[in-house]
Amino acid sequence: MKKQVENQLIKIAKKYSEYGVTLADCITIYNSGIKKGINEKAAVIGVRFALSLTYNVHEIFTSEDVAAVTGETVEQVNRHIEENKDEMVKNGYIIENSKCLPFFPQ
Repeated sequence: MKKQVENQLIKIAKKYSEYGVTLADCITIYNSGIKKGINEKAAVIGVRFALSLTYNVHEIFTSEDVAAVTGETVEQVNRHIEENKDEMVKNGYIIENSKCLPFFPQ
């Protein structure tokens, strides 16, 4: 396992440690993805996705993350998002940037 992947898994384990998740758990989930033939980046994203579902924790996935998992280009992912934007916003799957205002008191 590459050091960069290990560092990402360490960060994920720290984030989910309050639920009893350990680095060993993250490595096990990661390795299950690798054994199924997915690439390293997709396997790390899969760890985040699996843990977020298991512990009902909000995770943010970028278009690049989705593309790494689906094998599509970022442009294809963005096109799918744009085509289904209204429904995705309605169901809470995406958050519009315009609704996320920075907090800078004046």
